Amino acid sequence: GFLSLIDTGLARGLRLKAKGSTNVVGIGGSATLPVFVASDVVIGGGLHQSSLMFAGMERGFTGSVRGTLAAGVLTSRDSDLDFGAGEWRVYPQGRPERIGFVRMANGIVASRDGSAKLFAEASVNGRPLRFLIDTGAPGALSLHEGAARALGLWDDNRPFAPQRTSGVGGRGGLGRLVRAESIEFAGRRFDKPMILLRQDGSGSGVDGIIGLNMLRGFNLSTEVATRTLWVQPQGAPLPLRSDHSRSGLWLEERGRQVRVAEVGTGSPAAAAGIRRGDVIEGQSFRALLNEISKPSGSKATLEILRDGKRQTMTFVLADYL
Repeated sequence: GFLSLIDTGLARGLRLKAKGSTNVVGIGGSATLPVFVASDVVIGGGLHQSSLMFAGMERGFTGSVRGTLAAGVLTSRDSDLDFGAGEWRVYPQGRPERIGFVRMANGIVASRDGSAKLFAEASVNGRPLRFLIDTGAPGALSLHEGAARALGLWDDNRPFAPQRTSGVGGRGGLGRLVRAESIEFAGRRFDKPMILLRQDGSGSGVDGIIGLNMLRGFNLSTEVATRTLWVQPQGAPLPLRSDHSRSGLWLEERGRQVRVAEVGTGSPAAAAGIRRGDVIEGQSFRALLNEISKPSGSKATLEILRDGKRQTMTFVLADYL
């Protein structure tokens, strides 16, 4: 991100100086967040910042995490993000020669509002595309809807599992998980990967985002003077996670009703005849989520109300993508 984030309660507890607000655009749309300034910050016990700006967030952090650091920790000085060693290394005098790295020209791009961000090229189904590099994105790779349609991946006849995106901007559009033929990144190829197709805008003039699930198999290194990102495959190729809805349903609670917001093509629910807009009765929203989230091979039974008529539908959950 272009700004570091901090838990708003922590910022106020530390009595950080408030400095207006900022409009942040990300997955889920835009949000207006308060801005705080910390006058003295030490990162990792060795890197001192005399002034650092944070955008405050009320929720989104889990466990002991109280915030995030902006892309500037990598793009303002030569650094390595070494997933293999579990280290972030900073080179105040410049980094020595990079051996075994793939060069990504114009990988560091300035932002008008804050930290410069990281970008890289990768090919999806053989087509070169440009991506934002975001360790804060949990998935492997996501495509904006326009790029997905151009590749023929956003197609109602193609099997998909529905999934709603969310992020700093709140809830995003209802996206789709699909199988692509291949992804090629930094000299490494992934066959039949699961990728997320998103409806929430094109953003930053890129085709999509490469997230942590893919980046954890590489080491990143920045060369600030030349605006270059270097990427190094590390260790044996790590499998990309491929979890998806085994029912093919996306349910949403509207008042006291639970409705089917989407049914994935090729899914068990679609084969059973469940349609978008159907009302599901007889169980609470939480109970219904548990019913359709059981292991593959389990039976799910739903009471459907459609056009004033009730019917019972049963199907077997499956890893259908």
